[in-house]
Amino acid sequence: MPELIVDKSKCLKNIERMVKKARVNGLSFRPHCKTHQSAEIASWFREFNVTKITVSSFSMASYFAAAGWSDILVAFPFDPGQLTTLKKLSEKTEVSVLIDNLEVLSHLKKVSRNVKFYIDIDTGYGRTGIPAANLEQITRIIQESTANRHLTFSGFYCHAGHSYKTAVPAERTAIHQRAIADLTALKNEFSRFNPRVLYGDTPNCSTQSDFNGIDEITPGNFVFYDLIQHHLGSCNLEDIAVAVACPVVGKYPDHRRVVIHGGGVHFSKEQMVINNSLVFGQLLNPASSQWMGIQPEQYITSLSQEHGILEHCGEWMEKVSIGQILKFLPVHSCMTANLLRNYKTTDGRLITTNGT
Repeated sequence: MPELIVDKSKCLKNIERMVKKARVNGLSFRPHCKTHQSAEIASWFREFNVTKITVSSFSMASYFAAAGWSDILVAFPFDPGQLTTLKKLSEKTEVSVLIDNLEVLSHLKKVSRNVKFYIDIDTGYGRTGIPAANLEQITRIIQESTANRHLTFSGFYCHAGHSYKTAVPAERTAIHQRAIADLTALKNEFSRFNPRVLYGDTPNCSTQSDFNGIDEITPGNFVFYDLIQHHLGSCNLEDIAVAVACPVVGKYPDHRRVVIHGGGVHFSKEQMVINNSLVFGQLLNPASSQWMGIQPEQYITSLSQEHGILEHCGEWMEKVSIGQILKFLPVHSCMTANLLRNYKTTDGRLITTNGT
């Protein structure tokens, strides 16, 4: 069966680099745990004095609260169906939620302990959040929230996820600068509330140097990185800290094709284009203990549910045997980790995750 291998030493280097980025820029650091979803991996952040985290669901918040994290932001539009869980969590944990509409305030009237909220701001991504220019709606949410003595407006949150859509540094910088400008304007407009500004996407947090006006960064993917991040220039290939170990189940010399047990249910079907071909993962050198690619580079070029196919394989396939374990860098480590759930460390130790 495919296994997700994690290199702790690489993770620690990635964490340390982002911690330094936050410190140099005078930022607080609240890493997003949706990438790794593991209490043990989250504990590695404590080695760098990280005391608060971001998650993407209330089940995840409950899991990390049980692991001892006491300051948790659920960075997902609040779902009234999670009210019971929020009330239970808020008894022992400082929980913050995201709001981007007035309707949800009526549901939050039922909280009985103090809950902080951030207004989700859209600076161009177009997924969730209130457009930064919509001051009327933002003002109404803040004003109407004051009727609830258990609800505290704490500031603004932004995930500039459209930074993932371009590998052109100038375009990504423009996305970043617009987000900074929009968020700074909101911070100034509502200064009487002393709002904090939370911001975070791995590409910009990894590559940008101007965070003027931001108080806290919340990236998550950086702990592992992946092929997309490498393509965007967020990391070097050797910074990628996870790989999927897959057994070879077929060799077809006439077609120079190798088939592995590792399909869409393991990698997801996240894809990218490299050398004008669709790619779902990159092969690491099976003859090396280091996580470096072989030359010429070989990729998973097709996925079905359980199978992965490598086409146009070179001479290296003559050295590959049925049952041999090959390792592949994933296109998107968050999706791959979510599917495979558990990790094996490079020394063979099991690490479990939320829900396993």
